[in-house]
Amino acid sequence: MTIWQQIKAGTIPPRLTVADVYALTEAGLLAENERFDLIDGEIVPMAAARSSDHERVKQRLGHLLNLSLPRALGVFVAAEIAFAPADLHEPDLAVWSAEIGSQEVRGPDLLLVIEVAVSSIGYDLRVKAPRYATFGVRDYWVVDAIRKTIRVHRAPVQGAYSGVEEYEAHDRVTALLLPEVSVCLEEIDGPPVRRW
Repeated sequence: MTIWQQIKAGTIPPRLTVADVYALTEAGLLAENERFDLIDGEIVPMAAARSSDHERVKQRLGHLLNLSLPRALGVFVAAEIAFAPADLHEPDLAVWSAEIGSQEVRGPDLLLVIEVAVSSIGYDLRVKAPRYATFGVRDYWVVDAIRKTIRVHRAPVQGAYSGVEEYEAHDRVTALLLPEVSVCLEEIDGPPVRRW
């Protein structure tokens, strides 16, 4: 039974807290592979299947991060991050101190957050960016896996990023808080491919 069917049947309430999500998952009422964001207590479903472009770029970025960073920092893939009591997000990649558990990490603890987008680019830019800014994420990248661009969001101020730049596949982008992380999409995934 899907989460929506469970809400309709009354086995899961229509609005949840992060604590509810953890308890429902532990009780087996929510599948661990159920993908959704929790925004102000509302469940927002994420795509169950991801494109091969998305997965390839995410894997290559994750590999580069793992090679570049010291062991004291963790590279987390699709980790659930509780930003507030009613806000839970699963960025594609996130970096924070390996000493902080995923249920304890908060926005300012995150050294880099990356969303890889194919079909979700509008959501990642218009919904997630302001949420991440609100919760103090200082370096948020949206990587367009098709166009091979990186939209970098920095300097969060009152729910918005005051510094936003877009870089092309051949450009080198260095993480704000992790100078050892330098990414050129063309080097790790080739130039953009025309699809028409």
